Amino acid sequence: MKDIYKVEEEALSVEIMDFIVQWHYSKSYRSLKQKHVFTLRTHDNTLVGVAIYGQPMGTNVDNDKYIELRRFCLIDNTQKNTESFFLGKTLRLLKELDTPPYVLSYTDPNVGHNGTIYKASNFVFTGAEKTPNPRVLLLDDGKKVHIRQLYAKLNGEYTKAAIKFQELIKEGKAKVIKQKHKLRFEYQLRR
Repeated sequence: MKDIYKVEEEALSVEIMDFIVQWHYSKSYRSLKQKHVFTLRTHDNTLVGVAIYGQPMGTNVDNDKYIELRRFCLIDNTQKNTESFFLGKTLRLLKELDTPPYVLSYTDPNVGHNGTIYKASNFVFTGAEKTPNPRVLLLDDGKKVHIRQLYAKLNGEYTKAAIKFQELIKEGKAKVIKQKHKLRFEYQLRR
C-alpha cells in the first residue's frame, strides 16, 4: 500500500475543497476549522483521499484534550484497506505534531455510516451524541439542511434564508424530520 500511495500534509486548496464536495457525503467544506489537512495521492499526484483535522465543533468539548477528524473521504475505487491505511498514517503523523492527546470523530448513521473504519483502527466507541432531538429540514428536492438554518437570526431578525425555509414549510415544499443521533468515537494519540 505504501508503495502505491503517498500521504502528505498540505494547505487547504480549491482542489481539496472540490474533492470534498464531490466525495464526502455532506458535500460541504464549510466550518472545517482545519488545523491539519492530509492528502492521499497516487505517485502521479492524483488526489484520491482527504483527511482534515480541526478544532472540535461541540460547545462542551475540551479543545485542549481533543482534535476532531472533521472530514475523511476517499474516491470509491481505491484498493482494499486503503481507508484504514490512510487513517492510520494520518494518526501516526498527528502523534508527531503539537496536537491535543485525543482524536474525536463522529459517524452519521442517517447516511449508513456506523463507524466500521474507526472500529478497525482502534478507536473507542463512546456513545451517541448527546444533542437533544436531532432534526433536519428536508426540502422537496431531497436536500437536507441543518435545522439551525430554520431559526437563524441576525441582529434579532430572521435571516433571508430562515424566512425562505419557513415559507417552504408553509407551502408544503419542506418538512422537519427527526434523525438518529451521530455516533462518537475517540482515539488516544498519546498518554
